[in-house]
Amino acid sequence: MLLTGKVSLAQFALAFVVDTCVAGALLCGAGLLFHGMLLLRGQTTWEWARGHHCYDLGTCHNLQAALGPRWALVWFWPFLASPLPGDGITFQTPGDVGLVTS
Repeated sequence: MLLTGKVSLAQFALAFVVDTCVAGALLCGAGLLFHGMLLLRGQTTWEWARGHHCYDLGTCHNLQAALGPRWALVWFWPFLASPLPGDGITFQTPGDVGLVTS
């Protein structure tokens, strides 16, 4: 359209920027949803790709393991102190917290 003269350079530039922003927003949204799903399942991307479910403690416990005991408040105020339950090297499994594994 730009080469045939049906749109001006300013219109073409605006359309390009808007299209790029929309594509970027869709990709960011997809990434946010994917990693939110991983958070709720207690998985990393590596574990998801290989089908491992070793650390799935249930939705509430997974949120507590990632965001601390005050996880609900951390969503609204990320600067709130909410210490994590573990040491960052070892993590609880369903057997550790008395959950039935399937």
